[in-house]
Amino acid sequence: MAWNFESKPVEVKRAAGMTPDVFTSCYRNRHPIILTNIVSTWKPIRAWSPAYISQALAQVKEKWTVFVAHDNQHFLNHPEITKKVEMTPEELVASVFRTESAQETALKTSCGKENMSPGAPKSDANEENMTDKCTSEREEKRRYYLRSFSMPDPLFQDIFIPSQARRLLDSIYQLANEQFLSEQDDWTESESKDIGEEFDKLAVRKCDSHEKDNHEVPSCGQSCSLEKVQEEAGAETCNSNDCKQSAIVEEVTDRQTREALQYSDHEKEGAGESCQLHTDTVDSSFAQMKLPTRFEIGCKRIFNQNTMQLWLGSAGNVTPLHYDRNHGLLSQIVGCKELVLFSHEDTNNLYPYSSLSDRSHTSRVNLRTTDREEIERFPRVAEAQRYHCVLKPGELLYIPPFWWHDVTSLDPCVSVTLPWDLEAHEDIPACMWRHRLEFVSKEKDAGICDMEDAGISAEMLSGNADY
Repeated sequence: MAWNFESKPVEVKRAAGMTPDVFTSCYRNRHPIILTNIVSTWKPIRAWSPAYISQALAQVKEKWTVFVAHDNQHFLNHPEITKKVEMTPEELVASVFRTESAQETALKTSCGKENMSPGAPKSDANEENMTDKCTSEREEKRRYYLRSFSMPDPLFQDIFIPSQARRLLDSIYQLANEQFLSEQDDWTESESKDIGEEFDKLAVRKCDSHEKDNHEVPSCGQSCSLEKVQEEAGAETCNSNDCKQSAIVEEVTDRQTREALQYSDHEKEGAGESCQLHTDTVDSSFAQMKLPTRFEIGCKRIFNQNTMQLWLGSAGNVTPLHYDRNHGLLSQIVGCKELVLFSHEDTNNLYPYSSLSDRSHTSRVNLRTTDREEIERFPRVAEAQRYHCVLKPGELLYIPPFWWHDVTSLDPCVSVTLPWDLEAHEDIPACMWRHRLEFVSKEKDAGICDMEDAGISAEMLSGNADY
């Protein structure tokens, strides 16, 4: 790179093993990390050949919208830089991996036979060869990029296999404020304990409300559950500390006795065992109630087919410097990618576009430029601290929210991203608020927006507010 950075790049750490508590305390929202032994065991690593991907995409739809660009420095979904074309999966895969589709092979074969005919003029053949050469050179410079905005179902089925999902979640996913047991405790055992405690609490509340609503005999945990029946029959009330069921039964009528004993049996079983989570003794709607497990919550957030994305692109593709507003997992399936990352703390040094722009999450800095004038326009870039890595097939890179990253495909690549949103207890970094406030302040000066309506105080603008 032509930029003269003040510090050397920091290589992103690699880890063969990880636990949720270590990931949460050391990396989540803090630093990128590469996990080397999770995706390496997934089915896509073994099965996703170009032909397999082509067939899977063809099962979903005949043609896909693909980004095409000649300017390889700014590969973005932006009309000023890239254009979109419709391609069949076979054409796309052939273009990305530089292989011939069946249609092209048939066409070349037929053309070859025609050129070999005795009556074909040699000059015409030479002209055709020159045309083919120019076309080939143009095609060589052209780059293709497919970004699916949800994971195609056949490929999603290869990723969301319970054993694969559990392996990932066992390594990184922790619920908010979750109290972890020792690493020796089995994950499913701790789940069942947590859920059992929640059910116990709910069962107690259910019992209490059931007794209150029906105004029936409250159970004292012994055989005195017939106390109210005695009072209604004019009998003496029993002592709750030493009541005898035989004396009670003698003083009630036969009809009352049958009803009372049925109710007593039910109450004894409910009071003694419903709090032990014997769901067969509680209300049927409560018995059917099921709390989500950590695995289910993690799958819903991370293995979400609607947010998971497939990236399929040519060697040399570049995704310029930008950040995402969510947690990101970049799993590399085919080929290698080189990434340069910067912390959100360096946002001020990376010259983002205006927050009013549809490119507000991208930087105006081109890290590959050799234009000295452009480099001199952005002097603070040299102060930023770079992080660097080359992501290989079978590796998984965690990118924290709001971390800037620039991506280059070193080979024809297939990648999958698994993003998930910030959770309620996670805060947006203060430096990102300041970046936003800077532009809101300019809007105020221009009379575009009112600060109070925007919920922005003078303390926030001055930088003295607690975020």
